[in-house]
Amino acid sequence: MTPRVPFPFTPFTRRDWIKLTGAAALTPGLGAAASPGPTAFYRPIDYTKAKAIPTICFGCTTQCGVLGWVEDGRVRRISGNPLDPNSRGRICAKANGVIDLTYYPERILHPLRRTGPRGSGQWERITWDEALDEIAARMRKLKEEDRAHHLAVQVGRDKTQGLMQRFLHAFGSPQQLNRRAICSSNPRVANMSYFGESVDWDTGDYEQSKLILNFGANPMEAHQGGMGALQRIQKARCDKGARLVTFEVRPSATASVSDEFFPVRAGTDGAIAMAMAHVIVKNQLHDADFWDRWCNMPFADIEKHLEPFTPAFAEAESGVPAADIERLAIEFAKAAPHCLTLINRGITKHYNGAHAGRAARLLDILVGNIGRPGGFTMTTRSAWKGGWGQDGLPETEFPSPAPPAPPAWLPGTTMFAELPESVQARVKAFPKSWQEKYFGELYTPSEYPLSWQWQVMRVGQLVYPYLKEGRAKLDTYISYTFNSAYNYPEASLAREVLLDETLLPFHIAIDVVMSETSALADIILPEAAAFERWDPQVTNAYDLIPFTAIRQPLHPPLGEARSVLRIFRDLARRVGHGMDAYFAFEEEEEFYKGWFKNLPITWEEFKRRGIWYDEKRSKDYELHEQPVPESELAGAAFDEKTGIYSVEKKGKASAIGVKLADGSVVRGFPSRSRKVEVMQDLFVQGAKYAGLPADDPCGNPLPTYFKVPSHVDMKEDEFHWVTFKWNAHTQSRSNYSKRLAEIIHTNPIWMHPDAGKKLGVKSGDTIEVTVKRPKGNTYRAGEEKPVGTIRHKVLLRRGMHPRVLACSHHCGHTQMGIVGNPDRPEGPVPGIEGMDPALLTDRDLPNNLWWARKRGGPGNGMAINDTFPIDPTPLIGTQNWFDCVATVKKVTPV
Repeated sequence: MTPRVPFPFTPFTRRDWIKLTGAAALTPGLGAAASPGPTAFYRPIDYTKAKAIPTICFGCTTQCGVLGWVEDGRVRRISGNPLDPNSRGRICAKANGVIDLTYYPERILHPLRRTGPRGSGQWERITWDEALDEIAARMRKLKEEDRAHHLAVQVGRDKTQGLMQRFLHAFGSPQQLNRRAICSSNPRVANMSYFGESVDWDTGDYEQSKLILNFGANPMEAHQGGMGALQRIQKARCDKGARLVTFEVRPSATASVSDEFFPVRAGTDGAIAMAMAHVIVKNQLHDADFWDRWCNMPFADIEKHLEPFTPAFAEAESGVPAADIERLAIEFAKAAPHCLTLINRGITKHYNGAHAGRAARLLDILVGNIGRPGGFTMTTRSAWKGGWGQDGLPETEFPSPAPPAPPAWLPGTTMFAELPESVQARVKAFPKSWQEKYFGELYTPSEYPLSWQWQVMRVGQLVYPYLKEGRAKLDTYISYTFNSAYNYPEASLAREVLLDETLLPFHIAIDVVMSETSALADIILPEAAAFERWDPQVTNAYDLIPFTAIRQPLHPPLGEARSVLRIFRDLARRVGHGMDAYFAFEEEEEFYKGWFKNLPITWEEFKRRGIWYDEKRSKDYELHEQPVPESELAGAAFDEKTGIYSVEKKGKASAIGVKLADGSVVRGFPSRSRKVEVMQDLFVQGAKYAGLPADDPCGNPLPTYFKVPSHVDMKEDEFHWVTFKWNAHTQSRSNYSKRLAEIIHTNPIWMHPDAGKKLGVKSGDTIEVTVKRPKGNTYRAGEEKPVGTIRHKVLLRRGMHPRVLACSHHCGHTQMGIVGNPDRPEGPVPGIEGMDPALLTDRDLPNNLWWARKRGGPGNGMAINDTFPIDPTPLIGTQNWFDCVATVKKVTPV
């Protein structure tokens, strides 16, 4: 059963490239990173034979449009699709890295069933019929026993546009779990709490901006939508003299190219933003007309609220000079509306992160740049299925009807009776409207009610502790290209629960390669790789004209791999109980042709272009100011109290506009009030129902700043322990790409030279980092026993904040095949019988992995996530990656 790449090719190795170019031999040092060039691993393309097929890159969540150059049935090269309005035909290293992921000789190409203890690495190859029949039998038993809610699917990156929910709802389970709390819930809340659920991610009009204040975002390296954002930011800077100012704890790629860079103390960005707002208001530099027209509270109230947040206060908190804070605030206001703030994980992945993000976005609101050229803009991306603002994209939908949503876990139901009494009491105290949204502790955890007030963002890092503690029960668990056993905080706890058959009796992993999580499954189903599948695509439009695209296969799946769409269709048909009615299609292409049936171009033309948008449409500026047509108002209901016009859609009132004080009726924002909700009472309500103390700052209805509890009274010998992303990797999904692993393969701990001098360490020395439990109203706060300890090499870097230690989290795998773990013992590949490295068809593997320790290289780094505590921020549940406090000492390497 040795897997072989089925297409003949002659690989072009790194050594061949060096010989060809006469380059000097590379000398890998600490964290060595060298790439021999974009064609170094494959023979040159014969463009007279190659065909360019448009598709969507899956190297990260940016989803750039690309062209796959296919020759003799094999993808030889990836280039940018010039029709993509976001990426404009540009790509990054990850795009060609996906080629390696497709043809990785250790890909899982056949269904596997474990034969020994879970996690033992003992597997047998089985047929698809055997695998699906076994899974379906288990699901039917759950259905017949009225335990459908004991089935859960947990996903990493789901780009199927509703497939998971359809499958689960058809079965009768609400348990669609995700990793949004790990990634982006606080940045999303910062936007949605002001403007409404449709505005969940930043879309600045960067190309028209004159001044960008960047709070902890990294568009030049690792950022959702980064390829579109970075081009426009750099174009504005180079062509129009725009300025980029960055506040960050380390010298990121974005910080390194900024016009001004301020190393800030971790978790204090919100103080800087609040102080800037104080300066703008004090100097009467705000846009009074915008505030009075659109904000839901009197200006005098926000003016009073900002009084304590002076630049001197912010300097004491953050270390950024008060004079610079005041200067930049004035410059920002004077640049309006051609200015904006850029926020991401650096400012928001903290205990105070939701409010810190709101503080930064308050600057945009104060100067009135919302929706204006050069400002913070919003598009009708949400209009994918109809929605707010102008008409968006043509409506798309599954070609078969949607199943009904499962009932809520209301008091009196069998599901509710499973909950611990303390949880039942909390849910019973919720308003009825909240109870009707509650679907149990895994899907909508009761202690984090704001995680399900804006979208359903879920708190995935609590799935495993809640299962271990008996707060929730599962029988059948499906992980879909999801690797919590490596990349979750306290990953050791995830591994413990995944190994425990009393907590998770049956685990099915749908994956492309053996990960740390799929290695702990009972059955593994091989999924089609990114270049072998279909997916609909819709994302933020950086040119402010909504567009859609299609991921289409460049060739059929290798081996017996199948797309998740086909896997769930076939499972639904085997389970029965009416599930098959919701997957009424045969061919996948016909399915997506039906999905896009309303596009104004033919299906063949859409496939040929890969992208569609209305080139004649005007840009989405000031959507909130669009008048509501009289034809819509004629049949609408009007609420005198709120001024909102609404129509009935699917049995519910749906707002279409708002009447303002001057009598005009316009679209407004997609918030509950159709206004900018600076005063957000959901924070107050959430704090009350979650049981937080009355004075807890997390329940403040206004944007604010407060010190992270773990950072109060830090000792002089304690450091902030943070993590970051490299531009060449995406979580743990790219670590088996040989060319990306060659660029980034190890992860030394970054430290400021002054801190190193105090500790007596230099670059290359080994240090021991011990991480404390967090403080505050969070999981296991205040426990004395440390979370974990790691020993690793240190790299001294100027530009670091002197109290910060930073380490990337892409490295140190125990699975992911020979590239992910090049120092594994020789012999058969762990986990897949018969896959011997000596038989690999790619001659780069394993002998050219020069960074392996056994070949004199630095190795594949350290897995660091065991040292990061599970630390959900109150109410919302986002993971506070950057709040950790650690002690450090120099040690002798073992």
